[in-house]
Amino acid sequence: MINNLTRRNVIKSLGAFGAAGALGSLARPSRADGNPIRLGLIAPLSGSQEVIGRYQLAGATIAVNQINQAGGVMGRPLELVTRDDKVAPAAGVAAAKDLSGNGVNLMLGVLSSGVALAISPTLQADNSVLVVSAASANELTHEQFSPNFFRTCDHAYSRQRALAKLVAEDSSDVADWMMISPQTAISQSNWDSFVDGMSEFYQAANKPLEIGDPIWTKYGATDYKNEIVQLMRSSAKGLYCGVYGGDAVTMFSQAAAYGLTKKFDVMVDPGSEFIIAQAMGKNTPEGLWSGFHWYYGAYEGHKINDDLYAAYVKETGDQHPAGYMGEAHASVLAYASAIQKAGSTDTEKVIAALEDLEFDTCKGMRKIRKEDHQAICDLNLVQFGPDDSEQGWKVTDYRVIKDDGLSEPAAPGQPIEFNFKKG
Repeated sequence: MINNLTRRNVIKSLGAFGAAGALGSLARPSRADGNPIRLGLIAPLSGSQEVIGRYQLAGATIAVNQINQAGGVMGRPLELVTRDDKVAPAAGVAAAKDLSGNGVNLMLGVLSSGVALAISPTLQADNSVLVVSAASANELTHEQFSPNFFRTCDHAYSRQRALAKLVAEDSSDVADWMMISPQTAISQSNWDSFVDGMSEFYQAANKPLEIGDPIWTKYGATDYKNEIVQLMRSSAKGLYCGVYGGDAVTMFSQAAAYGLTKKFDVMVDPGSEFIIAQAMGKNTPEGLWSGFHWYYGAYEGHKINDDLYAAYVKETGDQHPAGYMGEAHASVLAYASAIQKAGSTDTEKVIAALEDLEFDTCKGMRKIRKEDHQAICDLNLVQFGPDDSEQGWKVTDYRVIKDDGLSEPAAPGQPIEFNFKKG
């Protein structure tokens, strides 16, 4: 979700990346010849999450064009075939089946964990592969693991534990924490993962920790006043704000009259990225940390990062691409590497090539674990604050946290065992 003004501006800047592919300076003749290798992109290309789907489309389109300019894969050009999932599980399944029915067996994208959870069980029967670029639910590589499913991005467990590690290292003197979040499956997964990390890292720092009962809201709520009063009455000095995107903008806007952001010494957000700052401008909460799929500013000097960023800015003029773009770009690179390694686009051969694949991306090297098909990669966190510029906000800090023990051991088919629940 995103406020209408910001959403409209971003979609306008992404207009070059229409459903038929990129236009303008990105649509150069391909250097690769032969029959194209078709990759199916499933993303929300209409509706409330279109703005994010367009970022996924932009990243995948740039990757396809860059690879084709370099000669393609096995001398063959890549071709992107798009389908709109509308962030609806039924539409996502229909999109995947339509692609496989038309001979497109290699798919990527998918924003919503709900959509990914619906598609995953259909893949084996349809002889297809899905590499997700955003859906982060832990269950996708655990209880609902499919051998035809891969995730090239980070996931709920690693992302939220990275936030916890950051807090423990920077602000472990803040001992009392509260959470506000919509009552959804992914929100519960995020919160459990954050608490798991907080319990581990605070204990390692020999610091006390008190976590209050979570405050659950409705997804898409328009009035947070009662919840804001509850937060103001708490003794907590740390806030985990699982209210996402446009909903978070609504909540923080209503909270300004109560002085909520001044009450908390530390605030973290699981993954709204630029949405809150872009919508709130000079009213951006001071010091808010947000999880990012990819933050371009953290990898300046890395060629893949710089080329991706330059291509996007040249085409759109937008200097703040969402991390979803980088992860869709990485998913295409994963397929290109796997197809080249396998020497084939056959489903089983591509699956074998993706397992234990190490490949370079816009945020450096990453590896896909063979056991559960989860990528191990950097975690990106960015801090925001208000600014006197016309933009009204600025990045005040960022961190790249290596996944050194942040991800859980591979356990396909089994739920994650949260350490804080064992006692």
